[in-house]
Amino acid sequence: MFLTHRIEELAAQGNDTRRAIGAFVLQERAHLSDYTIADIAQATYASKASVTRFAQALGYDGWRDFIRDFMAEVRYEASHAAEIDPNYPFRAGDPDEKIINAVADVAYDAMADTLRLMNRGMVALAVRYLQEAENVWVFGLSPNSYLGSLFCRKMLSVGKSAHVAQSGERGIIARSLGPRDCAIVISYSGNNPDYEPMVHIPALKERRVALIGITGEGDNYLRQNIRCTLTISSRENLYSKIATFGMEASIELILNALFACYFARAYEKNLAHKIDSGKSLEGARLSAPGAAFER
Repeated sequence: MFLTHRIEELAAQGNDTRRAIGAFVLQERAHLSDYTIADIAQATYASKASVTRFAQALGYDGWRDFIRDFMAEVRYEASHAAEIDPNYPFRAGDPDEKIINAVADVAYDAMADTLRLMNRGMVALAVRYLQEAENVWVFGLSPNSYLGSLFCRKMLSVGKSAHVAQSGERGIIARSLGPRDCAIVISYSGNNPDYEPMVHIPALKERRVALIGITGEGDNYLRQNIRCTLTISSRENLYSKIATFGMEASIELILNALFACYFARAYEKNLAHKIDSGKSLEGARLSAPGAAFER
């Protein structure tokens, strides 16, 4: 998890002072090293001690240690920046054609970044977990759960039992699984152990469920607790953005890659099952009353 994302998360969950400091840090990120603690305290109507505590809440001894790492991240982001801002790819008044192209560019950039981050060893391990599992469960919040539903549908089409753990049922599901099951935990930030879906990781680990994590770049709680992790393109902010265009494209690519590699491990068998199940489904549709008029 990048520092930028951790700051957004910290500010969103904190008090007014913490939110003000976080907003200032993100707004002035490119020039933050030009400000002293006193400058920031004055600009945010906070005390110098509050600014120091903000850095400490992020795991640093003080502001100097924080600003060193933060500015290094800012420089890294600047050197790897895409031409289109993934958070605000279009502006008010842009013509439709420009908006459509911008959304497509964000998705393309996210997928290219995902390919760069793809660890082939982790993919192979994740596919092995899927092969060995009797049941596959996806844990994630919306919109990740919707993307998980598409993945599960693909897995079901080749005979693999796969389901999305629904809201309100995740806890009981996590405690009903065992060593013959596999759980895919999807979280862009992956950082707060008290929030969904990370809150279920201890129970899943205790029951020796095979775990696959899909999360953003950088260190976070999910990555620390799940050996097999695949990385989402992490150029979007957590909150300040129009929509999750890039994140969705990145997660969908990862899940499609897992399905495709799983399919390829038993290509002929899976293809035959896919075709047979497709024929059965189509036959059921055609035999339904009024189906001939719906086509």
